[in-house]
This record gives sequence, structure tokens and C-alpha cells, in this order.
Amino acid sequence: MRLPAHGANPQRLYEAMQMEMPHLYVDFSVNVNPLQHEHVTIEQQWLRWMNEYPEERSETLRTMIAEREHVMPSNVFVGNGAAECIYLLAEQFAGKHIGIIEPTFSEYRQACEAYGCTVHSFMLDEHWQPPLDQMIANLPSLHALFVCHPNNPTGTVWSEETMHTLLNAAHDEGVYVVVDEAFYDFWIDGYSVSSFLRAFDRLIVLRSLTKMYRLAGVRLGYVLAHEHVVNKLMKKQPPWSVNTIAQQIAKQLLKDDAFVERTKVYIASERKRVFEQLNKLGYKYSPSVVNFYMLYDETITLFPFLLQHGIVARHTFNFRGLDGKYVRFAVRTKEENDHLLSYLRRWKQ
Repeated sequence: MRLPAHGANPQRLYEAMQMEMPHLYVDFSVNVNPLQHEHVTIEQQWLRWMNEYPEERSETLRTMIAEREHVMPSNVFVGNGAAECIYLLAEQFAGKHIGIIEPTFSEYRQACEAYGCTVHSFMLDEHWQPPLDQMIANLPSLHALFVCHPNNPTGTVWSEETMHTLLNAAHDEGVYVVVDEAFYDFWIDGYSVSSFLRAFDRLIVLRSLTKMYRLAGVRLGYVLAHEHVVNKLMKKQPPWSVNTIAQQIAKQLLKDDAFVERTKVYIASERKRVFEQLNKLGYKYSPSVVNFYMLYDETITLFPFLLQHGIVARHTFNFRGLDGKYVRFAVRTKEENDHLLSYLRRWKQ
């Protein structure tokens, strides 16, 4: 049985599970914002851009992002989704020894192995914290290290002290550290490593607009890094890689900090409410700080049970160290979360 490697596309999942897809279902497998931004709902206003070429290197958008992130435009690279950025970075690391902290987003390994890298795993402990001493001891043998923070699929984070200790050690060894902050915007009162960019010239920060603004089909992500890294990425990226509609939507959305703050407050409140109910039901879950979380299911029967009832979760069979014994869920609307909780209650009975 070969299951889809990512969330979304429920039809493929039901086919792989050899189950009939119900007419009505709720997709908890996709970690996008349950709130809708007003700009994204007015699709017609973007159609006029379809006949115009985009800026070749997203120059205007890079300037906007630079102002927002307090860096220079030369420190910003814009890609056709964070996935393009990951693969372009992997190309720069081709044939090298790469460290990945797992379980985590599978595309880091996929991209690095596609470019002939030797990948070394460092496994999170039972509290979803990194093996810091082990990682630091192995830095001399690594060219780069991938860190997902907040981590997907666990939704967990490290202390700022732990992160700073790792960055300092990597800097001393000349190791690149790629920190994927695709879900940073959902973390209320969280910290970003982008503030360390000036101190660490081999720090690379990944960001995505897909998750916060529900732009999965538009594809837009960006990198914050020193100029020498950005220049190497630009040399490998085809011209007009980021389409006009993506650039124009991003310019509008990045002006609206209030939407991000409103989302953070909603996610924190609704996640807390869901966790309170999970505690009452006796579920073990990952202590997520963002818009998704995992439930433990040693029997591996919860996932198909929910599919039978039109609830699409994210399996974890392709996350190293999880072996399908966890199921990931997005934090969605109150009504949808209550619908999920009702079936989680039934499964326990």
C-alpha cells in the first residue's frame, strides 16, 4: 500500500486505502489557515495580471520582504513555493554530508538525496527536543543541517537558548544551517532565527506564504540569507519563476499584519480548547504551538476509522521514527474541530 507522501488530495488517499470516498468529508491533513483573507476571496481582481510577464526576479516583492524582515533586498530570494527553495538549496549542497533532525518534513531528505547528498539523521527525543550534544559532536563531518522550526509534523519548538547554542557551534565549524520557518507565523509570542542573520553568515531562513494565507495553489516562498547564498540561488533559478499573480497577491497580503495577529490569537485559543478536550478523552498528543498537532495511536486503527467517517487526517508512515503510530490534524474551525472530537470520542468508546 503506497500512501500519498503529503497531505491534501483526499481522492488519492482513499484510492490508496481501497476505500470508497464519501460525498462529504473534512480535510484535516492540510496545515493551512482556517481563516480566509478578504483579498484571496476576490479572485477576479487578479485575472487582469494573467497577460503580463512577472518581474524576472521579483524585485519589488523582494524589497517589500526586506523592509518587513529588516534586511537588505540582496538578502532575500523569492521562490515558486518553499519547495523550490529547498531543492535549489539542495543543489548547492550536492554530494555533501547533510544533517536532518527527524521526524520532519520529508522534502529535505528527498531533495538532498536527489542531488547525491549523504543524509545523517538526528532523532528528536520523547519530548520532541533535539539531541543537541550529538548534533554538535557531529558538526565537523557535516556541510549543512536542516532544522524545521516550528517542526512539521509535531508542531513543537526548541528554547531560544538551544537554538543559539546550535547556531554558535555550527558557525564555529563553518556549517550551513537551514531553518525552515514555514509555520512561524502561527506561533504566538515565538522567536525567529532571522534576528541572528547578521551574526551567522551561513544561516539560511526559509519562509512560506502558503500556510498563513491559504495560497497552496499559487506557490510562493522565500529565503533570508547572506548575499553570497542568495546570489548562488538566483544563478540556478529560471527567469520568471514566480508568476505575476503570486507576486501581486503577496504584495497585498504582506501589508496586512492584523490578519496574521488575528490568526495567531484564534489558533492559540482553538488549539487550547481542543487540547482540553483531548485531555478529557485520554489522548496523548504532541505539545504543538502552531496550527496542527499529532495524536498517538499505537494500534494504527484510528486513521482508517476516521477515513470511513469522512475525516481526512495526515498519516505518518513516511516520517522517520513515527511509523504510522501518530496521526496529524490541522486546527480548523470550531465546528470542524468539534466534528472531529465527536468521532475521537466515538473511537474511544
